[in-house]
This record gives sequence, C-alpha cells and structure tokens, in this order.
Amino acid sequence: MDLTREVELTQVRADGMVKTKDLVVREVPLTVLVNGKELATLQCTPDRLEYLAVGFLLSEGLIKKDTEIKGITLNEKGWYIRVEIADDDLLKEGIISKRVIGTGCAGGISFYRAVDAKNCLPLKSGVLISKEKIFPMMKEFLGMSNLHRDTHGVHSAALCSRERIEIFTEDIGRHNAIDKIIGECFLKGISTEDRIILTTGRVSSEILIKVAKQRIPVIVARSVPTDMAVGLAERLNVTLIGSVGGSRMNIYTHGHRVS
Repeated sequence: MDLTREVELTQVRADGMVKTKDLVVREVPLTVLVNGKELATLQCTPDRLEYLAVGFLLSEGLIKKDTEIKGITLNEKGWYIRVEIADDDLLKEGIISKRVIGTGCAGGISFYRAVDAKNCLPLKSGVLISKEKIFPMMKEFLGMSNLHRDTHGVHSAALCSRERIEIFTEDIGRHNAIDKIIGECFLKGISTEDRIILTTGRVSSEILIKVAKQRIPVIVARSVPTDMAVGLAERLNVTLIGSVGGSRMNIYTHGHRVS
C-alpha cells in the first residue's frame, strides 16, 4: 500500500513562481465495525490498520484486555475493517453512537470523557531511565520516519524499554500513532508495563489518559504538554517529559524516575 501520492503544485520563491511536484501523505477514512455495528470513522494513514482499529477500541474501553477477538477483516476498497469479538455485551455497555474521529490535530471531534480520567488509577512503577539515554533515543526516534522525511506530514510514536526502541509507528494523527502501538501490543501479547512512550506530538489530556490506561509510566515528547495533561500526569503518577531536543528537556511531573 502506497503511503504517499505525487501532486503538482506551484512553488513561490524569492525569484518568482515555478511549477513542480511533491509527495504528500495519503489519508483515508477507515470505518470500524464491531460485530457488524458501525462505531466510528478514523481519518488515518493507510498502514497497520488492524493495529489501529484494535488500539482504538481498547483506548475507548469498547473492548477489554481480556476480550477474545475472533477475527479481523480489512477491506481496502471501501476502507472499512470488521472486528469480531466473543462478548457482544461489551457493545451494549458502551452507549455507542456513530462518530467521525479527526486526526486530533485541529478541529477533530473529542471522543474522550471525564470518566476516562476517573477510571485511571495512579501508576505504581519503579522504572528508572537515565537522562543520558533519553537524548540519543529521541534522536534515533526522530530519524526513523522516512514518511516524515518525504512529506513532513505525519506524527511518530514508539514504545521503548529503558535501553532501546521496541515498536515504531507513524500516522497523520498523533492519537492514531499511539493507538497502533496499543493494538500491536494487544494482538502480540506484549506487555506495556514499565515501558516508555516517545511521541513527536503535543501531549494533551486524551494522550495522557490513553497512555496511563495502558500502565505506561513515562511519556517523552518532542513537543509540549497542555496544562490538563500536566495535572493528570501529576495525579496519575506518570512521568511527563517534553520539549526534548539537543541536550535540553523539560521534566513536568514525577522526575524521580529520571536518574
């Protein structure tokens, strides 16, 4: 599946205007159905869509960590994905209506509720990460996305141990990139406890909740957090680090995990 498309454009320069071509990242509307019920349409990059769908359902609490997934079917012609689960009662509990979910970068419809924060318990984790590891890990992370290099149109996320990057994802939406990690970990049986999330995007409240619900105690961002994210991180015992670049970073909460 091609993740980019070449388009014609007019480039304005100091010496005039010229016709040229450039690569732009592809965007598709992925409709998620669970047991035949249409739940949401996600605007996303057409890559790792099975992981995205499952991660989204987990993040929204529409499936649980012990939910049995009987099958996943992706249709790239109509851009829909069918997820079959064993326990249909979960859908009745969710008070679900069809929603369109934007990329989360601007103007998207919020899908998160105050109950998400209430359902998050403070994390208990003794994990420590050296600040000398954070800088080279972030540098390696920022160099991993060929799609960003070619288009400058995607966010990246990664799941890491204290020593190395274990899973890398990218998407036009910063939420989607993290959901792809969550879905991959669920389907492959990979534990997220005592791990670290790297992200290129800003850390807003819904990103913080999404990560905390997976019991991930450390978030490291190239960008900055919002005030609500900082408050939630303090309350949920999450170490929140932002503005990482060069040899500088800002530790907003629970710096005891940074040695």
